[in-house]
Amino acid sequence: MESKSRSAKLMTGLLCIALLLPSTITFGQETVRDYYMEGKFAAKADYSGGGAVVGGLVSGFALGLIGWGLGYLIVANSDSKVPSHYTANMDATQKMQFETGYSEYVMKTKKSKFNMGGGIGTLGAVIYTVSVTSE
Repeated sequence: MESKSRSAKLMTGLLCIALLLPSTITFGQETVRDYYMEGKFAAKADYSGGGAVVGGLVSGFALGLIGWGLGYLIVANSDSKVPSHYTANMDATQKMQFETGYSEYVMKTKKSKFNMGGGIGTLGAVIYTVSVTSE
């Protein structure tokens, strides 16, 4: 009877050590920061894409599909500047990762917002043209 009690205590102790061991190992490790995702989050906070919507509306309304297409080419080939206060204390690799995340988010948002504005502007131009020619 006593050997079962001793083996149960030993097994319980080993299980407790096994459960605690992974958590003690991870506490000793340094957490790795994801500078790419930090750049995306910073861009999300900084950039709303309002100017791209207005640009899309104007180009779509002024020249229809051609204006929308030309405007999209201009927007797609533009660059986005990362504010220097974000990357001032980063090494070269961290800075590159941050800037990549920031720029990718800004470009994706800019293209999306421009297309939304271009579609609305083109639709507005079509409605205006149809209403003027039907009178």
